[in-house]
Amino acid sequence: MITINRRQWFFLGCAVLVLLVVGLLILAVAPSSRAGSSFDASPWGTQKFYAYLQQQGFQVARWQRDYNYLKGQGHVFIQISGRPMSWPPSLVEWLAQGNTLVRFYWHGEPTAAPFAARLSTPQGKVLIETRRRVPFQQGDRSLLKDDHGLIVYLRRSNSPHNHEQRILGVYPWLVANVYGGETALANFAVVAQLLQEVAEPGATIYFDEWLHGYRQRTPEDVVRETVPETLFDYFSRTPWLAVGVQFSLLLLFLLWQQSQRFGPPLLEKEPVASNSAAYIAALAGVLERAQQRHFVLEQLQDRFRYDLANQLGLAANPHHLPRDSELIQAWQTTTGRSPQHLQDLLSIPHSIDDSQLLKWLEQAGSALQALKRAV
Repeated sequence: MITINRRQWFFLGCAVLVLLVVGLLILAVAPSSRAGSSFDASPWGTQKFYAYLQQQGFQVARWQRDYNYLKGQGHVFIQISGRPMSWPPSLVEWLAQGNTLVRFYWHGEPTAAPFAARLSTPQGKVLIETRRRVPFQQGDRSLLKDDHGLIVYLRRSNSPHNHEQRILGVYPWLVANVYGGETALANFAVVAQLLQEVAEPGATIYFDEWLHGYRQRTPEDVVRETVPETLFDYFSRTPWLAVGVQFSLLLLFLLWQQSQRFGPPLLEKEPVASNSAAYIAALAGVLERAQQRHFVLEQLQDRFRYDLANQLGLAANPHHLPRDSELIQAWQTTTGRSPQHLQDLLSIPHSIDDSQLLKWLEQAGSALQALKRAV
């Protein structure tokens, strides 16, 4: 079984915390699904533009019902959103009756245009903050453009009656609240002029609020929305769908934590017994109880002599080592140190205790390390 220590849990918790903070920042900065709504007073909303049109004498209204209820001819329908939008069949049919759709959403192609551009118009300078432009096509009527392409244009459909008209805005926030102050230049005035050109006298300019979730339902809408049409539609309107999703996530987490679903279980390896280590430990215990420190020191000194002779190149035969005087002279010549230190390590004191034995081991190791560096 795979285990996770405290350090791994700490780093995992820090990673989750960082992801949560980044997600909250993105949610706080990014526009919401209601961005572009005439009810929205945030910088992404169009509440100021709606009030501006009312002040200019336009007949404006907010559309908060299903598109099936759109009636009449010569009206203008405005959709503003930073997300891709689909066209319901009922909306397409209504536009074919001689109505105009004004859409502000992200489309076009990135160009070499500067991100912030101020374009001169008869109403003043319009501020555009995007590099996207729409390539010119045959039949398009340019309403706002620069050297890099179209920004706002009027395109007629190929319908037999040639009634369907659409204005597509590259920059969805062309009339956002953030451009409604003194620094907004002429954004509102230019778009108002375009609406005046495409709208017929007495026509109503509708702001699509159904797109942003602001909806007024009739009794027929309530009946249609409360009666499920499919089994999935039924479960989507009950808590069982949310409960099932949470249960599935919890089950996946438990399976991942136990590490038994994605591979065979890992069996613990049995420790391999070392007979040599057991023998050495038992012998050390016997020698300690017998207080045979001199015997232990003699054995260690013999091993120390062999290691010295081996590093000095004098251990031709391990059973016939050179005399201590030869080892001391060779060690002094190689390391350049005083021979007294090595002489003390090779002599056996009359009495020795545990601390002195440990000190001898430390000094012997230092002597071998010094010789190793010198060689």
